[in-house]
Amino acid sequence: MILAYHRVNPWYDKDALTVSPGVFKRQMEYMLGKGFISDTLEKVFRDNRIFHERYRFCITFDDGFADNLWYALPLLETMGIKPLIFLTAGLIGTEKTLPRYGDPGRDRFLNWNEVVEMLGRGAEFGSHALTHSRLTDMNEEKLRNEIEDPKKIIEDKTGKRVDFFCYPFGDFDERIIGAVRKAGYIGAVVTPGKKDIELTRYTVHRTGIYGHNGLLIFRVKIWRGNKKIEKFY
Repeated sequence: MILAYHRVNPWYDKDALTVSPGVFKRQMEYMLGKGFISDTLEKVFRDNRIFHERYRFCITFDDGFADNLWYALPLLETMGIKPLIFLTAGLIGTEKTLPRYGDPGRDRFLNWNEVVEMLGRGAEFGSHALTHSRLTDMNEEKLRNEIEDPKKIIEDKTGKRVDFFCYPFGDFDERIIGAVRKAGYIGAVVTPGKKDIELTRYTVHRTGIYGHNGLLIFRVKIWRGNKKIEKFY
């Protein structure tokens, strides 16, 4: 299964997108303690294995917040877990913050030097589009820019191929999937929630983990996810 996070930091105990470092550590300890094996999207797609294989998991982060480097990565390193971070490429290295936040120090996104540093420490990177806008509202030209440009930007900055895409807001349709495929991505992820979304290489399911999920809810989500053994189509 793929677990989907956004932020790890000690500042926002009421923010749905933020998991505290202590809780994050306990969650990772739970996974490893139950015999789960950390895996990567690159390895799974390369080997063409069933991704929702029991007792295998992958950690992903959306957006590219700097606290992924400050708090999440050091912990994951000690546990031998390699995360994949879906970068909103147009926000990396800027002073912009999301509307829900306002502290330019705490709430900033990674810069490109930090991305390269994380790459050297085992992290992988994918694309979360260029500006984190709703793709279904865009015309063809804007859609191409939003999907194709971040792939080129991240590859140019890191020297590594970008194979995976994450739909902003989980917003997609067949036109969007076609554009992602045409851009050269080999797969894309989505967090279904209560939606009934068919599993394909371009709608690979994730389990969203949020700040209000206590350890009991986390365990329930893992139990439910581990019951599903699904195939790529």
